Amino acid sequence: MLPAHGFDPSQTESRWESYRTVQIPRERHGLSIATHPPDHELFQGVAAHDLAGLEERAPALAFAKGELIYSPYDRGDALFLVEQGRVRIYRSASDGRQLTLAILDPGMSFGQVAVLQHERQDAYAEALVDCSVRMLRVDDLERVLQASPQVALNLMRSLAERLRDAEDQIESLAFRPVPARLAAKLLDLMDRYGRVTPTGIRIDERFTHLQMAEMIGTSRETLTKVLNELRDAGLIDVRERLIWVLDADGLERLKLG
Repeated sequence: MLPAHGFDPSQTESRWESYRTVQIPRERHGLSIATHPPDHELFQGVAAHDLAGLEERAPALAFAKGELIYSPYDRGDALFLVEQGRVRIYRSASDGRQLTLAILDPGMSFGQVAVLQHERQDAYAEALVDCSVRMLRVDDLERVLQASPQVALNLMRSLAERLRDAEDQIESLAFRPVPARLAAKLLDLMDRYGRVTPTGIRIDERFTHLQMAEMIGTSRETLTKVLNELRDAGLIDVRERLIWVLDADGLERLKLG
């Protein structure tokens, strides 16, 4: 894999210093480590007092839409926790093609493998929308893991889930045609972002055709063609750049081939 964004590796050691920290409102029901039990996957089942002081050691950094959080040039010296917005993890080929490995929502973490192996990152992490991300340095992470077996167990579960997702993606790319892969991805997006309406289940997040193509390992042109086929078949509709699922059972049958 060849990095595709032209970073200067000599600058990566200090590049976190240039990012601005943000204050997360304490009244919202997200990760606020110091004040109430967080919703983050790593801290489920952990009492708030066991995480006292961690908020100060895990600053929330602001990233604009399209901004890289890390690249394969960066050392894996921190774990990242999504506070607000969405983050895309992807790999890039030397010809510029990209494959999305994961879309992460608030409460999810990333960078686990590199930080545990003390290696450089093996993928890109990009802010899919404006977002804030907490950064927990490896020394602080190790102290938390030593002090809280529950956090260590949650981290293992998170890694196991990512591994299962990666295996499912490999299987899909190897054995399923594009229509089946798209049906599976639409069902996944429906489960995560779907809202029931009188005319179907609306996926309440907008993705471009290129973004969706990169989620299932195909070209934008092919993605557009297959989307139109699903719409003509009455399985979905597309209005105002949003996708409505009209026949989830039909998508499930297409997914299974």
